[in-house]
Amino acid sequence: MNKSDAYDRERDLQLWSAKKWSMVTPPMRPSARELAVFEREIAGAGIGPGAEALILGATPELRSLALRLGLRTTGCDVDRNFWQAMTLLRTTEGPEGFVHSNWLEFQADRSFDVILADCALSMLGREDCGTLVSRIPGWLRDDGLSIQRVQWANEDLTLDSIDAAMKAYREAPPGISLNLHLIFLAESLRNIQNPEMTNREFFEARVFPRLEPAEIELLKPFVVDRKFHYLRRKDLLAIIESRFEIVREEKSFGPGIWGTASVVVLKKRRR
Repeated sequence: MNKSDAYDRERDLQLWSAKKWSMVTPPMRPSARELAVFEREIAGAGIGPGAEALILGATPELRSLALRLGLRTTGCDVDRNFWQAMTLLRTTEGPEGFVHSNWLEFQADRSFDVILADCALSMLGREDCGTLVSRIPGWLRDDGLSIQRVQWANEDLTLDSIDAAMKAYREAPPGISLNLHLIFLAESLRNIQNPEMTNREFFEARVFPRLEPAEIELLKPFVVDRKFHYLRRKDLLAIIESRFEIVREEKSFGPGIWGTASVVVLKKRRR
């Protein structure tokens, strides 16, 4: 395979990923309400054009917001192709730095005024989550902020919540896919009740028996052999508060949230 063929294959993969992700809606992507919280907090902190922003991940909404506000933006992601794919979904054009790295191995060559992330902590297990939280303050300036959408396992949910969710979905569809309607709810339950199971195993054992055959067929393409790490709220907050003061928390609302997400504004603790 020559260089041109390799480039074409990479570009095709990026276009495919961008097209696929463009069809995903909140809650899997930040909502307009949540993005408004990010923007309000950035402006309220006096972080303006020319300030340094680090974005953990490739989230095009956060990248677009940072560019629109005139921030000098650097992204860090372990998947270079996905980063390039999400570049195609930005709504604001502009220069961005990019560091191809696992977050836990990221070496900052400067400090940042603001660090933004969308559900980054739920990508990591408990130990790695704690490691990342311990490292972020070292990348922030003393008066800097980290603004993140975070997720936790909602202990008020039960398996019967699936029945209630499906009843509501059948009677008054909320305008999102069945997968997005259930994913946060199901992963919350999996992390509390069966953390040893993968996403696929939990759906097959706990969710599918409560659904109609046609609904199962709709969900089958979306179940995956991985685990999304939603810590219990008290455990996640304990990790965050070991290194940060939570300045503000704005709970997320809307279809598919199920009391599992917030946008938090974090200021590093003084030693």
